[in-house]
Amino acid sequence: MAQRQQYGLLIALGGVLLAAVQLIQGIQQLAGFTGTTRIIVFLFETGPFLVISLSLILIGYWVTQQAEYETDLSRVVVWGVGSFLLFASVGALLLFSLEVTVSGEILEQTPYVVVNLITVGAVVGVLLGLYDAQSREQKRELRQERDRVEQFANKAADINNYGRELNRSETVEEVSALCIQSLQTFLGLTEMAFVLTDENEQIVVDDTTFGIDDQEIHQLAETARKQESGTVVVRPNDDSGPNAEPMELPAEATSVVLIRLAETPNGTAVLIAITETKLKLNEEDKQLLEFLISHAGTALEGIRTENEPLPSKSA
Repeated sequence: MAQRQQYGLLIALGGVLLAAVQLIQGIQQLAGFTGTTRIIVFLFETGPFLVISLSLILIGYWVTQQAEYETDLSRVVVWGVGSFLLFASVGALLLFSLEVTVSGEILEQTPYVVVNLITVGAVVGVLLGLYDAQSREQKRELRQERDRVEQFANKAADINNYGRELNRSETVEEVSALCIQSLQTFLGLTEMAFVLTDENEQIVVDDTTFGIDDQEIHQLAETARKQESGTVVVRPNDDSGPNAEPMELPAEATSVVLIRLAETPNGTAVLIAITETKLKLNEEDKQLLEFLISHAGTALEGIRTENEPLPSKSA
């Protein structure tokens, strides 16, 4: 049984117990009345507090469905017990005071007042505990969001640094090395290949893969070449819908990242990353990689414009 189910059951059982006490006292209160008066007394004397105690059952059930509050549910119970004891103390003080100063019918009603106070105290405490838990959850979410934004900003700054270095590149080999280094930094990947490919031939500029033969590299490069320019695709996690071409991953790979960079005179520049673990990029990581791709594409365009030599064609 999950922790939230245990705490939810505890809160619900407290509601059942208080409801039973309220019902018993309500029946006892009716002893001195007859006719419609009995109904009125029950509705206005016992009814509201019976509903309040029954609300704990609903709160207990609701707690079992709220996984996000599970770490703070002990605080909810502490709040409930603390408020219960506080109101019980007030009730005991009231009872003692009335014992000293009052007698007769007023004193006979004191136990009912005390039980009502305890019922209200338990519900108020649990509600305060849930509010406290919700506040703490919101603070955690805000901290996580702050950390996420800060991490994104740091990565974006690093992307700009890589972008500046890419724009200073004078050869395809330099662009390849920077692209591989950046993926190692951002994604922690180590097995990558930078390939120039067209319909007939492939040029492997850099290859850090292990256990992947040339034919498999060429097949992956051909799949990446058919993507839209500047796109990042992770296979098999986001196969881009029903129109995506089926592909067979190398036996050593669990996921592959396929990146189409830009066109060059020697073919389309693509970057391939292979991992033995399941990889899924979030949208922010994809955006950062797309920024990097745009820098790499600009660098390759600059090399072509300046007529810098590209690697010679090879079969």
